[in-house]
Amino acid sequence: MTNITDWPETLRQISQAILADLDFSTGNLRALITPAQRQAQWLGEAGATETELLAMECRLQITLPPSYRTFLQTTNGFGPLDHFIWRLKTCAEIDWLVKTDADLVELWEADVESVPSVPDQNYFVYGDDQDAGQVRGEYFRELLMVSDWGDAGFLALNPDVQHEGEWEAWHFANWYPGAVRYRSFAALIQAHLDNY
Repeated sequence: MTNITDWPETLRQISQAILADLDFSTGNLRALITPAQRQAQWLGEAGATETELLAMECRLQITLPPSYRTFLQTTNGFGPLDHFIWRLKTCAEIDWLVKTDADLVELWEADVESVPSVPDQNYFVYGDDQDAGQVRGEYFRELLMVSDWGDAGFLALNPDVQHEGEWEAWHFANWYPGAVRYRSFAALIQAHLDNY
């Protein structure tokens, strides 16, 4: 499982890649980067304090998975992450998908209501062999939305599937038949950096 041990360095690399991308410097995505971000050469914010993290955990009645908690300690908000995910939320903004987009959850649940749950041998496939259509509808209501909607997509964490204490991370986009899933938030971010 990918476990980013140096969030500042990983996020610095993402910042450099985005800031060097012509789409973000002179192209149609340039408005997504503020002058302050350009000057600092950093797309993040100050890290969340322990008080902010505990307040969020109390509000959501959860204990955050380790890689996501460490990410928030490094930067309380970040973005853009790539051409499609434009902003990761702050502690104060993170909420359950069913609270932020209940109509979408109900639509997805209706789509999969008559379909049997995806069997483990199909579901627990990650990486290049994964079929993005193999998602389990019973998890939609439990997803924690951690990004804004970007270019027809967003990121979420699934507390119902855990690997060594990490929550499964989902990347939704309108070009996927479901979602691309990762074993952890750290694995998702590493994949975004690698794909960039």
